[in-house]
Amino acid sequence: MSDATRILVAGAAGSLGRHVLRELLHRRHGARALVHRRDLPSWVDDRVEICRGDALDASVARRVCDRCDVVFSCLGASVSPGMRAGRRSYDRIDWPANRNLIEAAEQAGVRRFVYVSVAGHDELGHLRYVGAHEDVVRRLEESGLEHAVVRPPGFFSAFNEVFDLARRGWAPIIGDGAARTNPIHDADLAVICVDAIEGQDRELLAGGPEILTRRRIAELALEALGRSPRVRQIPPAVVRALGRAMRPMNPRVADIVAFYAAVSVRDLVVPARGDRTLSEHFRGLAR
Repeated sequence: MSDATRILVAGAAGSLGRHVLRELLHRRHGARALVHRRDLPSWVDDRVEICRGDALDASVARRVCDRCDVVFSCLGASVSPGMRAGRRSYDRIDWPANRNLIEAAEQAGVRRFVYVSVAGHDELGHLRYVGAHEDVVRRLEESGLEHAVVRPPGFFSAFNEVFDLARRGWAPIIGDGAARTNPIHDADLAVICVDAIEGQDRELLAGGPEILTRRRIAELALEALGRSPRVRQIPPAVVRALGRAMRPMNPRVADIVAFYAAVSVRDLVVPARGDRTLSEHFRGLAR
């Protein structure tokens, strides 16, 4: 892939999107960044063409895909359970926005499309959060575009909510905390995503180097703050009931809570590709 290759990064202002932009620039690729409301960090310079807009508007999707060779998308609604992150859920944002990008990529003659979905889709596909991602994957498969799907079990940045609760002196776990997973640092995942942009793989499972129980993740957040572990167990049934009660007020929060309730009580371990550890990430937040 030449230095002149133009790569669209959709969702560029998010944590993963920013890391992907940095990795693309490190590898001397041309980049176009689609951002909606948030700004890009100060290190983004004139090597990046910044396009503002919402891919839910098909005309925006067509505009940003024009003259691009590759589209990379980590575009989607927030995974924060906070009420301020918006009401529209994943079937109202992730699916239609990425469908617009795929259709625009087809029309523009884009060579390759790389999309970030989620691991565990076979067992968790009935959940709206996972189902919306898999709708995108199915549309990609139908498109005829050369494409790749990257599947992490979780990003480190998604565990920042656990760390924020640990600042208050406790950390919650759903169920007994025995379920295991190996989340990956956003920067490590970005390297894998750019490898997928440059390569020919169709699907990449991408986890971090450590297999941790959910209880141990909560303990690491507390230890990074120099506090004795105070882990509070929450029954899964309570979390599921909370999600159902939230639906009239905020469908997005209801759907992400339902996802957390399901994923937290089953093992989700995939091949290790990253190097950074979650304890290092939490210590960095503490500093």
